[in-house]
Amino acid sequence: MRLVNMLSNKKRAFLFQGVGADYRNFLDKFDDDQLHTLEQYCSTVNEQIGIDLHGYLFTSHELKHTEYDQMFYDWIAIYTCDYIVYQQYVNSGIKPAMMVGYSMGLITAMACGKSISFAAGLQMLQIIYEYPKSSADSCGMGVIVGKTYSEVYDMIANCKAENDVFIASENNETCLVISGIKDSVIQVLNTAELQGAIKASTIHTPYAFHSPYAAKGIEMFVNLVEDTPIYDGEVPIISVFTQTIIQSASDLKNELIKNMASPMNWNASILKLGEWGIDSFVEVSLDDSLTKISRIINLDYEFVTYKKFIRLKSAMSAL
Repeated sequence: MRLVNMLSNKKRAFLFQGVGADYRNFLDKFDDDQLHTLEQYCSTVNEQIGIDLHGYLFTSHELKHTEYDQMFYDWIAIYTCDYIVYQQYVNSGIKPAMMVGYSMGLITAMACGKSISFAAGLQMLQIIYEYPKSSADSCGMGVIVGKTYSEVYDMIANCKAENDVFIASENNETCLVISGIKDSVIQVLNTAELQGAIKASTIHTPYAFHSPYAAKGIEMFVNLVEDTPIYDGEVPIISVFTQTIIQSASDLKNELIKNMASPMNWNASILKLGEWGIDSFVEVSLDDSLTKISRIINLDYEFVTYKKFIRLKSAMSAL
């Protein structure tokens, strides 16, 4: 019996997370075969963008003689490990009817769907890391939990920060990400905390993704996208911006550019999938961050995390 038969036999949407996790604490979820595969991909990473990802993940917590910081290493670790997780799902017979990429998870989804090569995804992440450094503005992002979209919008207005802070993502009805000028972002977060938010904290990033500030210097990324071979996807992707299906190479190119400075609506995207009869979700990551923000959107939806997948796989092996 294939593992897929142990799960609900439904059409599934695969969820690809963005950045922000440190995967060094999750690598024990990989078995020997996956660790060997990871080692091979780490060699590709070194060849393509010149970083020792394997050394960072397994031998040292210190980065020496490198132009990149820990944040970038974590970006590449997430992309590489999630690519392997996807392959493990598919090899076990669990395949997506649709894909959804949260922020830079779009790049992972496109690589897994064969729209771009694994190497091309690495190059896109590298140029994204480098291009905003020309900006003179001190940017940042934050997350607010326990307040609605309208409440956060009013906080921004009350702080007179409408030109400095933008709602970057509506994760669910009471979890929102803000993005913009760092000092103003902190001011809005402090206001949210004073007004009783469950959580109001900064996100560890010097960028203001999904806001107009992320458009500064974007030409380098646009040029890379134009020069990169991009193909029609094997699996359709729902846009987190327009909640429409995209699969053609031209639409995927446009989505990559839009992905930098446009606000996301994750909440509406998950609900739209439910309207289309896709209410079973598989998280393609070593943690369960997307499941945590998505499960509350509709309590009737089904979510499979990698942790649950490993548990089911072990149960099947014991039969």
